[in-house]
Amino acid sequence: MQLTDSFTIRASPEKVWAFLLDLEEMGRCVPGLASVEKVDEKTYRGTLKVKVGPVAAAFGGKATLTEFDPPRRMAAVLEGDDQLIASMVKASFTSTLTAVEVGTEVAYQMEVSLRGRLAQFGTTVVSATAKKMTAAFAQNVRTKLES
Repeated sequence: MQLTDSFTIRASPEKVWAFLLDLEEMGRCVPGLASVEKVDEKTYRGTLKVKVGPVAAAFGGKATLTEFDPPRRMAAVLEGDDQLIASMVKASFTSTLTAVEVGTEVAYQMEVSLRGRLAQFGTTVVSATAKKMTAAFAQNVRTKLES
């Protein structure tokens, strides 16, 4: 499943970049993020709680930065699982920041592979949940950076 979208923030690319790398502040903007910690310069571990259809999941996993070009582009590989509901997720993520007249456009693309119980809901339900989460994230970042 592929997810692609963008949103605009009234702040400079440098300010947005710095915010996205501030684990504590950025983490507060991610819906369902229960924990996150930096393992090393390229690796992060965390737990994300999400409800897809009638199933609640708590994915524990890691994110590894694979590309890092401040303040323009970053890419990462994400892997996580919820053993309780026997589901696994793998994703590749790319994000670009582009200066625009009103601030910064944040564009992202994700290629997501989901296996296990959650995969039975199909791409429509999973995609709707992901879009809802990213819209909430974008609004939370706007609130933090534009106030």
